Amino acid sequence: MSKNKRLLKPGSRLSHLANMVEPPYTTIWDCCCDHGLLGMSLLRDQYADEVIFVDIVADILASLTARLERSFPQDQYRWQVRCEDINNILVPPEDSQLFIIAGVGPHQTIEFIDNLCASAPDTEFDLLICCVHGSYSVREELIKKGYGLKNEQIIFENNRFYEAIYVSKKIADKPIVNTGSQMWHWPDPVHQDYWHRVVGHYRQKAKSDPTHYQPIIERYKLLRDSITRN
Repeated sequence: MSKNKRLLKPGSRLSHLANMVEPPYTTIWDCCCDHGLLGMSLLRDQYADEVIFVDIVADILASLTARLERSFPQDQYRWQVRCEDINNILVPPEDSQLFIIAGVGPHQTIEFIDNLCASAPDTEFDLLICCVHGSYSVREELIKKGYGLKNEQIIFENNRFYEAIYVSKKIADKPIVNTGSQMWHWPDPVHQDYWHRVVGHYRQKAKSDPTHYQPIIERYKLLRDSITRN
């Protein structure tokens, strides 16, 4: 496939994720890959020696396999397609791997992270996370697992907000902050809107469980105050 042929729409969530990846990797795992556009973009641009596409929907993976066979012949590209639950993946003992987990909720994202880490406790791998809502709890889990921050972004697409969080245990000199840190650009009204939506979400949660959620609200207020002072 020509490197100039567009796979990802400029400015889309997937294009933002692709632009965050810092190659090279031995293996990139495109988890919950759906139609595989992100993984194909990274494969085409040689971000890794091999890209592994993982999903549990057999019909989608059959179509993806056919497209890969047409556009990415295996005498030129290395790829695999796996119809498998991410929780069952056994992480191989390789030095340079990236797992991309995007498009699922926070509880499932945390479950995936826990099981990947448990399958290979002595293997360090990078993660690029972009879950739907609930990034605060995902960040808390990444902190517990000993990850550091490589990059993070707020992404706005189709009236939805996402936090893209790129982390590593090897090359990451910044700590992960549970409310986010470098991704915020407060003069941007889109970022202000996102802050208000997040706090509004936790205020609703706090009505039934104030002990758990009110401290989270206070942390976001402290974040806003620190940003506006600087």
